[in-house]
Amino acid sequence: MSLIDRRQGLWGLAALGVAATLPIAWRRAQAAAPTGTGTLALVEKGEGRVAFYDIADGRRLGSVPLGTQPHEMVADPAGRYAYIGGYGVKGWQAAGDGGRQLWVIDLAERRLARTIDLAPHRRWHGMRMDAQGRLYALSETDSLLARFDTPATTDTPDRMIPVGGARSHYFVVRRDGARAYIADTMSGMVIMVNPDDASFSPVKQHIGKAPEGLALSPDERTLYVVDRPAGILHALDATTLRPRARTSLRGEAVRVIVQPDGRLIVSNQADKSLTRHAPGTLAEEARLPLPAAAPGLNLPAGSTTLYAALDNNRLAIIDLAGWRIVRDFATGDAPDTAVLL
Repeated sequence: MSLIDRRQGLWGLAALGVAATLPIAWRRAQAAAPTGTGTLALVEKGEGRVAFYDIADGRRLGSVPLGTQPHEMVADPAGRYAYIGGYGVKGWQAAGDGGRQLWVIDLAERRLARTIDLAPHRRWHGMRMDAQGRLYALSETDSLLARFDTPATTDTPDRMIPVGGARSHYFVVRRDGARAYIADTMSGMVIMVNPDDASFSPVKQHIGKAPEGLALSPDERTLYVVDRPAGILHALDATTLRPRARTSLRGEAVRVIVQPDGRLIVSNQADKSLTRHAPGTLAEEARLPLPAAAPGLNLPAGSTTLYAALDNNRLAIIDLAGWRIVRDFATGDAPDTAVLL
């Protein structure tokens, strides 16, 4: 992952001394952005719950128990409901069928609103929303993309799109919902589908060992993909999936996110760091060491604060303008995606 849908933040360039070269409006947005207050709803996979934390002091304010291994989470544009995939097993190599449900959390009341049963389809992992508030969920086992047009009121998908992969793990969707891009980890492919039209022939591009993290450029013309075990960052044409550029990272990497100005941030699993990259060449511009690897990157829109879920069961709050960790606090087991309330 992970990605907060309600707010999309900006990354600061002060660490490189190049912030002065950016547009004045961008720098003003940096200065005016929130400094990290409020409540964070955080998926804790190992605890099987969503926990609520006071960002100012790290106090846990409550939690909603769910079930075995909740994974990706997305919130609706109004911030009323969050939707979480039920993966159901600890890892992709684990035995068992895995989860068959999506959980719906009422964020205002901090309770489980309902459970959507999607049997026989299993191991629901990726979760996204488009600009119209339509919910997308990805079944890893069945390589199937489900779409709910009115997720607050329906328990039945309006579309079920066959992806045609072997293990479809992570995905992103265009703002208009006309294209979705799936990282199929067992085949080494990225697959593009049209959620509006199941007759659209999926476009497939082999990129390496096991693609995982995906992100679209702000203009949605470029798709960025991390080949996790190979530690390679790829840029693909978002219309054709033809390769545009690639660069080697600092070993195994898991997530990539994109700032509104087009720069990329990669979470390096092996190196325990974040790195910033130029959108054209993908060249590394800056590195921020972390106390542990960060499998979850949560960047609210309009903010210069990143919430990085670390695999030492802590949540790091990172000031992007200063390119530094401000503070951190303890979480439950295996924190990952989050929503800022």
